[in-house]
Amino acid sequence: MKPTKANTGIRGRQAPRVDLQSDVMITLDEATLVGSGDNISLQGVFFTTDEPITVTVQVANHGEVRGKLVRLESMGDGRYGIAVRFDEAHPHLLPPA
Repeated sequence: MKPTKANTGIRGRQAPRVDLQSDVMITLDEATLVGSGDNISLQGVFFTTDEPITVTVQVANHGEVRGKLVRLESMGDGRYGIAVRFDEAHPHLLPPA
């Protein structure tokens, strides 16, 4: 496993990141989120919640694993970055070294 240059040495990371060249599918569990409103405009609303957003992830053809959505960000070009923290470690999902 070769850590990617951009993802090594980031403070607070517990495991090195490796490049992944596989399709990933994520399914959000049905849930209603309730939270505290922070701000609102004609175009949208921002709020916070302490309810976990549980998801199921499938990486290529390695089966499904459970996790929590921990970050969703606009990449600025019509694409979105999504980060999921697995409920437990799944070394079988990592590409061969």
